[in-house]
Amino acid sequence: MSSPTVAVLGAALSANKGAASMLLALVDQIDDYIPEAQVVSLSTYPTQDRVEAKGESLEIVSYKPPTMAILVLPLALLVWVARVLGFTGRVFARTKSLRVLMDADVVADLAGISFSDGRGLPTLTYNTLMTGIPLLVGTPVVKCSQALGSFDSFDTRFAARLVLPKVVSIVARGPGTAEHLKGLGLSNFTEGSDLAFSMKEGAGSHSAAESLLRNSGVGSPYFVVSPSSVVKALCESRGIDYAQTVAEVTNALMEQLDMPAVVVAHSARPGQPETRMNDLPVCQEVFDRLDGGAVYLDDSLDPRVLRAVVDMSEMLMTSRFHAMISGLATETPTVVVGWSHKYREVMAEFGQERFVVSFEGFEVEQLIDLGLEAARNKQQIVAQISAQLPSVKEASAVSFEELAKAIDV
Repeated sequence: MSSPTVAVLGAALSANKGAASMLLALVDQIDDYIPEAQVVSLSTYPTQDRVEAKGESLEIVSYKPPTMAILVLPLALLVWVARVLGFTGRVFARTKSLRVLMDADVVADLAGISFSDGRGLPTLTYNTLMTGIPLLVGTPVVKCSQALGSFDSFDTRFAARLVLPKVVSIVARGPGTAEHLKGLGLSNFTEGSDLAFSMKEGAGSHSAAESLLRNSGVGSPYFVVSPSSVVKALCESRGIDYAQTVAEVTNALMEQLDMPAVVVAHSARPGQPETRMNDLPVCQEVFDRLDGGAVYLDDSLDPRVLRAVVDMSEMLMTSRFHAMISGLATETPTVVVGWSHKYREVMAEFGQERFVVSFEGFEVEQLIDLGLEAARNKQQIVAQISAQLPSVKEASAVSFEELAKAIDV
């Protein structure tokens, strides 16, 4: 018998390092639940991902959104018609990505957040196609731990009701998501922590981080600042200068804590313009407004090295969800400016929800106070996080268990 195949959607090794962390966690752990499993990642950044996948047990196949919508979707619909008529529809599998989806034993959907109000029609369409296409060709789909909802708008509710009931299993990444799914009338879900909590520390990650910091002129102690282009855009829509606010807070913290800041992007596409997948421009904008004493790591870092940089810091201030996960996973005091229920529900698992503020109403003095509290009460906060971390890591295994159930391992 051939080895079981797990096809992965919604994650890449390049660009968003949160998605990369989830993908690496799956590669690290899947063999414990599905022995000898082969992992194939259908990537929107195949060229970059093949470079970053060296040394990983992972095959990369191109799966760009235009190809998905214009070519793969019509072929998948033809496969669906053929299946309804009692045929396999294999003759219509004219792209490698569609063949992978048809041949896979299970599809792991690693979207960090999906089918959520306020994210725009293009994102909702992408969510629908990404999860819907493998369903059309008859492959079981598990939506691994992620945030979903709210489903208040007509278009979000319609798309969610079209797709989500047909998924084998949904792993809700917290009680907020679970309530949204209940409100939709769904029962095919269970709760589980984020997959990124299961990412293993890579060999040499801390040494690589230490070398990187040393070459940048940074010693201990320091704190990390990881801005987000997504939150910047949301702030701009409300007339808030996000970069200036983050810079003012960082300057004040450097002065009052008497330590440098390390500015780092948790989603990075070097040489590309600012998008929701590229925080490098907003990081540069923040860094340019700092008074001095800060360092900017202006590159796309391996997610394990990135986590090590956070691990060795005194405190993290971020607007990126998976930077927050790295803070919690390394027992690092973390302050968050967020835009969704997904931040607070995860921080609440560790008793850290007081350190989460909404982008809609945050102020400079408020963030300074939270940053000072986090850094100056590190021992107490570490103890709070440490007490909950084992159970959260255990709960992150739920996604692996659901994948194994889907193929009856």
